[in-house]
Amino acid sequence: MAQTHPRRPVGPDAPKIPAAVPGTQQSATSGRRYTMVRHARQWARSPLISLFRQIALIVSLVLTTNALAAEQLDVQVDRTTLHENQTLTMTVTGQMPFTMDLDTLFNLNDLQLPEPEIKALQQDFEIVGNHQKYSLNSVNGDATATITWTYQLVPKKAGTLTIPSLNFRDAQSSPLTITVRPGAAPPPDGTAPPAFVDVTADKSDVYVQEQLILTVQLYYQGNLIRGDLAQPEQDDAIIETMGEQKEYSRIHSNANYHVVERKYVIYPQTAGTLHIKGIAFNGQARGPDGRLNFLRDTSAPLDIPVKDIPASFTGKTWLPASSLELNETWSDPGRSIAAGKSITRTVELSALGLLGSALPPLEMQYPDAVRSYPDSPELDSSVDSRTVTSSRTQSTALVAVSPGKITLPETRVPWWDTVNDQERVAVIPEQTLTITPGKGAPAAVPPAKSDQAGTPAPPSSGNKVEQTTTANNVESANLWLWISLILATGWALTVLFWWLNRKHKQSADGGTERPVQNNSEPTLFKKLTSAVEAGSDEALTLMPQWAAARFGGHRFRSAGDVARFSGDNELEAALSKLQRHLYARDAAASPWDGSGLKEKLNALREQAQTTTKDESLAPLYPQALHSASGSR
Repeated sequence: MAQTHPRRPVGPDAPKIPAAVPGTQQSATSGRRYTMVRHARQWARSPLISLFRQIALIVSLVLTTNALAAEQLDVQVDRTTLHENQTLTMTVTGQMPFTMDLDTLFNLNDLQLPEPEIKALQQDFEIVGNHQKYSLNSVNGDATATITWTYQLVPKKAGTLTIPSLNFRDAQSSPLTITVRPGAAPPPDGTAPPAFVDVTADKSDVYVQEQLILTVQLYYQGNLIRGDLAQPEQDDAIIETMGEQKEYSRIHSNANYHVVERKYVIYPQTAGTLHIKGIAFNGQARGPDGRLNFLRDTSAPLDIPVKDIPASFTGKTWLPASSLELNETWSDPGRSIAAGKSITRTVELSALGLLGSALPPLEMQYPDAVRSYPDSPELDSSVDSRTVTSSRTQSTALVAVSPGKITLPETRVPWWDTVNDQERVAVIPEQTLTITPGKGAPAAVPPAKSDQAGTPAPPSSGNKVEQTTTANNVESANLWLWISLILATGWALTVLFWWLNRKHKQSADGGTERPVQNNSEPTLFKKLTSAVEAGSDEALTLMPQWAAARFGGHRFRSAGDVARFSGDNELEAALSKLQRHLYARDAAASPWDGSGLKEKLNALREQAQTTTKDESLAPLYPQALHSASGSR
């Protein structure tokens, strides 16, 4: 028990206290240490301080590590010998020093890790799949990143191939030698191949530009995840896809397969040998066990002999087809037309086994009695799963010029029958077209009988046919005589009425003489321009009527007479454009712009006003028609 000392006075006279009392100071220091440790332990046990201690420990480990590990790169393959249709798995593993910080710890998924340089690898191998994974390790304060890249490789050719050295930062791998055997790998005994491609042609040989059908079938097992089936390629041939892709199931070699079938139509353009390279397939399928398998196969190449055009073929255009027909239709099945009117002839050339672009233009000749206005030809091709059907349709508007019967020559198209290997000719026989006198056309008056004809001799018993013919001619002549008299009387009455009406107008105007004006001309011109704007066939009828009213004393039988009278080539061209539009097969659907023709008619009308002021009397016939008459 400690001894108690009495308290001493404190003051100037008080005795000095020693600087240190060993026993008493040691005891006080121990008490203070105990108290600090106790408070420190309580503070350290708080959750917030524990978190800071953990972070401080990680930071101290991370920040004290630098690039102490050496960079490495290792390349391995699952096999060194394979066939052309097999895949090779290459695994590339690389290690690199890695500096970590707090931002890296919380954003590991956003790391931008480098990749090895593999451009040289693609010279002999095709990369059909790849993926990567990485792991981060820290041992004794040294942080390293281990990255693994896995590549699925397909050899581009058979032979001894090399996987070259791959570079990764400062590391480099060793090259590897791969042996690729030609052809497909034989399946294990008792098993079917997981996938293969089969290619067949419908003919063993063809003529140049003859249709060849190629069938490509892909057989595969499992659930196809992705796939790439190549298409046939040939620089010296036209290749088109036939119909839609087909998908179905089939048993082959006692195994169930899914089948993808595609068909192509090929037209070789040069004689010789048509070489079709093997069709390659690359894909991935998931098997029954859930494992993802890489599939690859290439079909065997095909060589098809291509024969040249036979020397015996007589046609201008080589047309090898399984069938070819030439047909025609008329807007009037009776093939009868009035002078000044039009009729449309449509000729169609159709073929099986040819593209529409291979069908030639149709050569059709027409006599001078009609004017022809051909429309633009229509080409059509349709492809189904069996063949190509094509057609070339040509519509021509024929405008009759003079009455009578005319003969259209036959149309011939030689072609080569590829089924029977011989030449055939599609023919449209010659046709007869009857042109009747148009409405209002002048009738032909037979010549008057001569006064010196005398009395006909009595008929002999052996000349009954001649007597009947003569009697018919006499009756016909009498009929024409009466018709001529009636027309002449009507013409005389018309002249008389016009003269009386003119005299009446002169009296009403105080005897002032004026140029003769047709009061219906503005109305006719308004109707004419409206018909031109609408692209109506009434424009062809209104044009000569308006011209007759505008150019008094002239006779216009058709719109063509008006165009020739104008002497304006642009007006004739605009009129021809209207006629082609009217007589086209699809006139209702084709667009029409009549501004050009309307502008030329306005110019002709203004020219007529100037002519009326400058000339007191117009010539009896238009100058253009007069010149044409004088040249006959």
